[in-house]
Amino acid sequence: MDRLDYSRFYHLIPAQKHYAWGSGTKIQDLTGLPEDRKPLAEIWMGSHPNGMSFIEAEGKRIPVSDFIAGNPEKALGKPCLEKFGSLPFLFKLLAAEKPLSIQAHPDAETAKAGFEREERNHIPMDHFTRVYKDPNHKREMIYAISTFYALKGFRSKEEIKVNFKNFFPFSGSAFVDFRYSGEEDFYKKFFTRLLSMDQTLRKAMLRELETTASGMGDVEQFIFRKLLYDFPEDRCVFAPLFLNCIKLNPGECMTIDEGQLHSYVDGLCFEVMSSSDNTIRGGLTEKFIDVLELFNIMKFVHGSKVCVEPVDKGAEQLYSPGWDEFCFSSIVTKGEPYTGPQEHSLEVIFVYSGSGKVENSSSALDIKRGMAVLIPAESGKYTISGSPDLVIYKAAMPL
Repeated sequence: MDRLDYSRFYHLIPAQKHYAWGSGTKIQDLTGLPEDRKPLAEIWMGSHPNGMSFIEAEGKRIPVSDFIAGNPEKALGKPCLEKFGSLPFLFKLLAAEKPLSIQAHPDAETAKAGFEREERNHIPMDHFTRVYKDPNHKREMIYAISTFYALKGFRSKEEIKVNFKNFFPFSGSAFVDFRYSGEEDFYKKFFTRLLSMDQTLRKAMLRELETTASGMGDVEQFIFRKLLYDFPEDRCVFAPLFLNCIKLNPGECMTIDEGQLHSYVDGLCFEVMSSSDNTIRGGLTEKFIDVLELFNIMKFVHGSKVCVEPVDKGAEQLYSPGWDEFCFSSIVTKGEPYTGPQEHSLEVIFVYSGSGKVENSSSALDIKRGMAVLIPAESGKYTISGSPDLVIYKAAMPL
């Protein structure tokens, strides 16, 4: 693998992920991938074994993991290699036509212990009950391409009490009037009551909510109707009343921390995350639900709605959540060349619109809409130039 040139750029071929909540058109329209009967939910750009990307080199397709292994320092850069030993992020394009599960992701200690436990128990990686797919923690940041709806983090306990009493005039007070000691205890007891609700009570509360839902805000009502349409029998259909309802406009960005309960509901976004496939689910899904493990990893605290504000670097808007593994940039060239830094980690760029080329002192690669490119650390300073409508999105490890 050493014969590969680590100073040049490579066309990156993402892995495609077909899930029931995906879209038949959103990713396809942007990437030029053919439409088929299976909804396309995500494309993965990275080296995770559950969704390996490939580069085109020497007339064949080479797994990104093999490219990195061929010369880790030239591929990743010395700072990344010393800190992580591998590519620490996964870059995705995500299209939600239906709501994703109510879910959370583990921290590093819990992920390592969970993965080792399931390996000892010889649970196959593709088994329905397999929860930990790797030993890595998972936190993520999304950037809205379209209007994007999501649920993120618990509302304040005061909001939850008011919502349940107002929207469930017959049953709400009894549901939220219980003894608790502090915020964490309230959320644990509330969420336990919700997930253990019997079907008779769920149906009664749903009948109440169907008559009072018109009093919700526009975002809450949109999300509730989506959940109700796709998961009418699920207890988490009431999530808009106890989780923060988020509407991101195109160009807005937010983070999901380890242990934070959330669901993506509708829209198209870029997602940058720790290189992990660990998801523990609590509802709104036909996949395996593991309530005990969800409670083990969750943070029972009031969640924030705050978006990530970019650092203005001219043509580049840099979104950095302050985490070691990744940052994200939008680059709007307006026909002017963009120059990347001399020192950088392995970077992945995605061409959102326009066409042009990426080049350095020794090589050049033509780029166009829907194309992903791998930029090794060894490539050094580079320039991206092209048509006036050339827009690039980039994932990297911050140095």
